[in-house]
Amino acid sequence: MVAARAYDQEAVGTNTALIALMTTLSGFAQLNLGPSISVLVPRAGEHGRRVVLRIYAVVTVYSLAILSVFLTFVLPHLSGLSDILGTTNRMLLFALAVLAFNMFALQDAVLASTGWGVAVPIENAVFGILKIGLLVLLAASLPEVGIFGSWLIPLLLIVPVVSCFIFRNQGRRPRTQATAPLRGESSRKLALDYFGYLFQASSTLLLPVLALGLLGPVRASVFAVAWLVSSTMDLLANNVGTALTVETSYGGDPAALRRTLLRSVVPFVGVVVLLGLVSAPLILKLYGSGYAAQGVLTLQILLLASVPRAVVTFAIAESRAHRRIGIIVWLRAQNAALTIGLCLLLTPRLGVEGMAIAWLVAQVAGAAAALLLVWRKTVTAIGATS
Repeated sequence: MVAARAYDQEAVGTNTALIALMTTLSGFAQLNLGPSISVLVPRAGEHGRRVVLRIYAVVTVYSLAILSVFLTFVLPHLSGLSDILGTTNRMLLFALAVLAFNMFALQDAVLASTGWGVAVPIENAVFGILKIGLLVLLAASLPEVGIFGSWLIPLLLIVPVVSCFIFRNQGRRPRTQATAPLRGESSRKLALDYFGYLFQASSTLLLPVLALGLLGPVRASVFAVAWLVSSTMDLLANNVGTALTVETSYGGDPAALRRTLLRSVVPFVGVVVLLGLVSAPLILKLYGSGYAAQGVLTLQILLLASVPRAVVTFAIAESRAHRRIGIIVWLRAQNAALTIGLCLLLTPRLGVEGMAIAWLVAQVAGAAAALLLVWRKTVTAIGATS
């Protein structure tokens, strides 16, 4: 909201695409090891910290390789973003942002897996407060890239502090609960999991970049604001999904856990979405009259997708705990094919709303596939006992 008020729509659209590009490249570079930490660290027992260090090292080296290829061969062909990253200094700052975001994204899973999950909301609250303050401070001095700068500076402050905390404090989870450590099949399944993640990143993190190319910076800013608001709803499911993976990996009863999700968490997401649908015009007015005039229907369509999206997220989280990676790849590939394909088909005809409809259709199809592949027996049992 602060960014939409303090910066013009073109800056909002361009900076949102730049941040989406940063998170997408970071996602590629993380090799999807963030979600896997929820399984690998509990099963590593007393060697969990060593696993984390190795993951950090591998991700950093891989990031440097990806950034080198991207900045040299891909960026020159992205006209909207190559203009804003046109100097060597800005390219270096962008690369630094990707490296820092890698660690920031991985830290939440490490904290949850080592018994310090209570620190996750504190860390993210500090990050959010710093971003808001910097948005205001940078609006006058950096109107073109101030939004991106409000992400970079807090990352450089928070990542070292949290890293020191992680490696100086012992995890609090009892190791005797952990299941058997993963053996030789880990590398193959991790590679397959990463392959699936490429589909996820292409159909989620990269959407604002796709919007910039299909809609132009002003209309892309409308989609960006609606996308960010609806994505906030998805954070609830994402973090509950991480907890589901951790608890299942520590030996929790999968049937009981998924019953709790389907009976309590999914309906709660539905209630939150309903409140969002009703208040969508008021929410967008807080961003500015331009967003309220053009983005209400887009936001409502994206919010509707949050309920089936939660079902997919929980199914993937449970499948990861049981190392059923083939199901994860299938769900993510299906989502990417439908989302990107429908965006390219509908956006030229329907504009901003076309991208939202594409996302909704893809999530409904994904939820149907998730219920069929993962939870069919549980849904039947819940219906019989209701």
